[in-house]
Amino acid sequence: MAKVKSENPLTIGRVARQAGVNVETIRYYQKRGLIQEPSKPV
Repeated sequence: MAKVKSENPLTIGRVARQAGVNVETIRYYQKRGLIQEPSKPV
């Protein structure tokens, strides 16, 4: 998967709202490897 650098990255809350799920669901998907965790800013 290609990494995309964004000046205005999506928050986990915004992703959850757009997907129609709660934040805990997004975190669960990340832990299961279904979606990639974003890299942390330096």
